[in-house]
Amino acid sequence: MRPTMTGIAAFCLLVATLCAQNFNGSISGSVADSTGAVIPGAVVVVTNTETGRTWRTTADSSGFYQVTNLPPGAYNVEAEASGFRKMLKTGYHMPDAGRITADFKLEVGAVTESVVVSEVLGETVNTVSGEVARTIDSEQVQDLALNGRNYLELVALIPGVALLDEDQMATTTSLSVSRQAVNGTRGTSNNLMVDGGMNLDSGSYGSQKLNVGVDFIREMRVQTSAFSAEYGRKSGASINVVTKSGTEKFHGSLFETVRNDVFDAKDYFSPQKPSFRFHDFGWSLGGPIAFGPLQKGKLFFFGGQEWKKIRRYTSPTRRTLPTRAEREGDFSRRTNAIYYPGTRTPVPNKDLRPLMTADGRAIMKVYDAMEKYTASYVDTPSTNNAVFQVLNPFNWRQDIARMDWKAADRHAVYFRWIHDHYDLIDPFGTFTSSQLPTTPTARNRPGYGPQLAHLWTVSPRIFNEARINATWHSQ
Repeated sequence: MRPTMTGIAAFCLLVATLCAQNFNGSISGSVADSTGAVIPGAVVVVTNTETGRTWRTTADSSGFYQVTNLPPGAYNVEAEASGFRKMLKTGYHMPDAGRITADFKLEVGAVTESVVVSEVLGETVNTVSGEVARTIDSEQVQDLALNGRNYLELVALIPGVALLDEDQMATTTSLSVSRQAVNGTRGTSNNLMVDGGMNLDSGSYGSQKLNVGVDFIREMRVQTSAFSAEYGRKSGASINVVTKSGTEKFHGSLFETVRNDVFDAKDYFSPQKPSFRFHDFGWSLGGPIAFGPLQKGKLFFFGGQEWKKIRRYTSPTRRTLPTRAEREGDFSRRTNAIYYPGTRTPVPNKDLRPLMTADGRAIMKVYDAMEKYTASYVDTPSTNNAVFQVLNPFNWRQDIARMDWKAADRHAVYFRWIHDHYDLIDPFGTFTSSQLPTTPTARNRPGYGPQLAHLWTVSPRIFNEARINATWHSQ
């Protein structure tokens, strides 16, 4: 029985390694005195100011220290040694998979004395590893206007990114990931992740399974080149979304974004300004859980819901319809000759009414029905004499829940659940390339994404991260 259980445990760890990447970061540096001489054995304490969790380590014989497995967040770093003043550095922001350097030069004095250094908040320059990456922080995620309220629109902030489709609203309604090209690669070459877990449809690699709401995102990291092999799978960029978690203070939001055709200009090529309604609304709440045996600073929660309701029409689509007379069998306005089937004998006056069958009349009734859906129609025997702008409704809802538990000083566990429900009516049909809106397709696509992780700091230099991630959808 023991070998079997050992094998199962090893397999689970292997699956976790293959299916998810480590998005935690590290803080490292050196501790020296004012003359530059290193201070071996100096104690360094790293504190997450949002959750109160601390990590403690000591500098080695060369004065170097490193604290790994740090989740994204705000941090303070403190160093102290016997015979020197304690020094506290504040204001560090750890991005997804970040590498922060915090060097100390301690002054001679009593340990009870302290020096506080406030670092300037902003993007942290990585001087430890060589990947080319940028982090889109929570302020940018929350404050930048996104006309489709879709996080993939933020990728355009990164140097080397080109938009392949100006209709960013289509990114919201299609779940497509092919509308941005990074460094000249194809739009489908990017690898999308949520909290380090894969977020791509493995059947086509052209769409995502979970379209995480921007109000549930802490930050987004885009690695464009020279990144670690653990972020492989695709030849383009690696895009990872980090979801929000609870902190020591309660925080939440109620939000709504409204777009309306009243504020829009008419498309130059559209015969009329189509109706457009977009409502995006929801809530979020996070904070600590502390009651009874649960101590403060041990358990945190975050949850929220978001709804998107879009009522808009398709872009102007030109199609060819028979004239009203032709639907009755009169093709006299056509300039070309019409012959009896299998012969070179012309049909007199191009009058096909005597030849029309019941099936033919039924087909012409379909064209009669399609004329009612046109935005404009010219009753002439010419190509593209009809313009369609058909209702293209979209409904979407997302639920997110996350629990973070500091089980012990060296152990942390979290569970995250995301579910979104995607409902779109495609008037021209999906994957059918219909010329007319005769067979609309109802795309009902719920997506699911649970993730369970255990973070274990074995020693100041060794840590283990076991992560099980799954994403799937049905359609």
